[in-house]
Amino acid sequence: MGKENMSLEKIETQPEFDMEYYMEISGLMRLERELTELLEHYWDKWQGQVQAYKMEPSDGEDGFLLVYLDAQTENEVQQAFEKNSHHGFAFHHLAITLVMCAAQSVMPELIGGCMPLPTPTREVKKKFKKLDLEWDDKGCLNRIYAVFTGYPYKGGCEDCYSCDTCPSSQLREIGRID
Repeated sequence: MGKENMSLEKIETQPEFDMEYYMEISGLMRLERELTELLEHYWDKWQGQVQAYKMEPSDGEDGFLLVYLDAQTENEVQQAFEKNSHHGFAFHHLAITLVMCAAQSVMPELIGGCMPLPTPTREVKKKFKKLDLEWDDKGCLNRIYAVFTGYPYKGGCEDCYSCDTCPSSQLREIGRID
């Protein structure tokens, strides 16, 4: 039947820049000072463009957390790629780091772990539309930098929409649990 009468509450995040986490995501072993200063500038700028929402059904069931960066940020990353691919990749990794850190600031259980992607209910898809977001059949939103996961945190692979294709899946080897 799905979760009916779902609330949509805008929430604040407090992402802190974690240089080690950024380096892990980017695959870099070191950062030049000039790039570090550029990243700090855009981190500060983009923090204000983080959109975060809790979606909770009125029936007391578990809800969802949605965190994403707006289209303006995506355009800035694309423009960076067009001007300088090195900066484009740096901005791309920064945007990923920002969204992940923002989600982790709301749910610390996500630190160092997986952010399972649940299958959105019809009510969730309605909330996406209200936010001018679209969900496709491949399990993607029309925002490049986004986290959509269960709230509160419930764990990983068992409930994940991407379990069958995820390289980190622990269920792919033994078969999906239904």
